[in-house]
Amino acid sequence: MVFGLAGAVVIASATHVAGPSLFGGAPVTLDLVAEKAIFYGFAALGALTPDIDNARSTLGQKLGPISRGIQHLAGHRTFFHSLIGLGVVGAIIWAAQYALGLALFHFGLTATGEALGSGVNPAGFLAPGVGIAFGGLMIGYFLHLVADSLTEGGVPWLWPSHVRYGFPPNRHWRFKTGTTWEPIIVVAISVAVVVAVVFGRLSV
Repeated sequence: MVFGLAGAVVIASATHVAGPSLFGGAPVTLDLVAEKAIFYGFAALGALTPDIDNARSTLGQKLGPISRGIQHLAGHRTFFHSLIGLGVVGAIIWAAQYALGLALFHFGLTATGEALGSGVNPAGFLAPGVGIAFGGLMIGYFLHLVADSLTEGGVPWLWPSHVRYGFPPNRHWRFKTGTTWEPIIVVAISVAVVVAVVFGRLSV
């Protein structure tokens, strides 16, 4: 989740996909706060989602029998740890965010509704687009797969092919999940992003 949120901060700073910075002098409106909460909330959710196939994971423990059923049927690091899984989950979230955008748009949170639906068409209806919830989730989800690719086990990016890929290609150069390298990497990434935000190199 830290890896996904850190990546979301970097990408949002470069692209302003989640609107202007909260600390950049722009008026802090309810719409802006809602956009930030949705974007970073979905980035965190996306970073946890691939491990829905692991009943012992953070998300797996919350979902209980659903996660256990998925793990029993598919196993860990299969469908949900692939580009196909990324696409299917993304399509579901895109549809859900568009429905939420319509609701917010009609209840007066027009800027947030437009951010979810990506604009209003000439007829006055919310036009479909990428949206901040979908963008945040895709960033978090993709970076989870990247992070898992740094481990010895690798990731079956091209599932249903069972071949697992990792970075670097030699698995002996990657770290093992659960070893001391994992918290070291997490802390290093967290500190680097916080320092960059404090000194104005990145924005939230």
